[in-house]
Amino acid sequence: MSNRPWSPNPRDSKSGSLAALTHHLPVTLFLIVISTLVAALTQFGGSPGKADGLFMASQRSFDTFESLRSEYQEKLAKLGFVPADDRYERSSDKGPLAPEQASELTAIERQLRLARTRLSDPLADIKRGQAWRLVTPTLLHFGIMHLVFNMMWLWQFGLVLEMRFGWRRFLGLVLAVAALSNLAQGLGSGSNFGGMSGVNYGLFGFLLLRAKLHPNPQFTINPNTVAFMLIWLVVCFTGLVGHVANTTHVVGFLAGAAIGTANALLAGGWQIFKRRQHFRAAMATSAECLHLCATCGQTERSSPNLDFFVSQHDHQEYCREHLPENRASASDPRAKT
Repeated sequence: MSNRPWSPNPRDSKSGSLAALTHHLPVTLFLIVISTLVAALTQFGGSPGKADGLFMASQRSFDTFESLRSEYQEKLAKLGFVPADDRYERSSDKGPLAPEQASELTAIERQLRLARTRLSDPLADIKRGQAWRLVTPTLLHFGIMHLVFNMMWLWQFGLVLEMRFGWRRFLGLVLAVAALSNLAQGLGSGSNFGGMSGVNYGLFGFLLLRAKLHPNPQFTINPNTVAFMLIWLVVCFTGLVGHVANTTHVVGFLAGAAIGTANALLAGGWQIFKRRQHFRAAMATSAECLHLCATCGQTERSSPNLDFFVSQHDHQEYCREHLPENRASASDPRAKT
């Protein structure tokens, strides 16, 4: 096993072969390939039923509910019921329902309640053991530009993070961000959503905080990238780009930023932060006064024409007038202002 702390950058590889990229970026490439295949299979969202197992909740529940509701309404119409505000009432001239008719309506109503309950709980399928649905919505895309831009950003962030952390930790980061962002979106607006953008914002948040708290040439991020990602986040909230899963973006970013902060602190970022504080405090003090006479308290700011010296006896700083040696120069002069 290599003793190097990180894997080599494939961009520095002489061969630059697909095999080298696959070796160093297996998770990133896998996600790009699978997302592309899923998009082709579903015709970019035109045939979502072909990827029903990837949604947070089965979309067949919607079809079942609509079918049952249509059947229920048709049955009510045949039995002489007519809409009345938010309910159905039966015409008075129809007489009482036969037992078998009432039983049939009751059965349909029971199925409708069950279907409505499933629709109201986006985690229903996950609670039944289909845990993969918590992360697989990231593989769904509903348009060619949706796919292209998400894969482009995944490649940009994955190239940096998977290369430096290795595929295992990168995969853990992707799964954690995907699960948290998808869960928030599902609970907020239902299960009919998809896309890699929540993960991309998580990777962006991780890289941004990691680079800020623990500066390192391995973790740099272009200021233009930061500006674009933040501006796009705001634009999506305006509704100008259509229906967007904004909760996924925000929670993904916050989750990635939190993980990036923890990673930076564990890697020594806290010590860097403390050193910065000490440095800033020292700079602030020196900016106020570089020289101070221990006797009269004059400084180079209060008396710009004064010369300051360090006494041989007590090693404190004095102006020329109060120098203990009481002579025009000191044996250890300090910088002159």
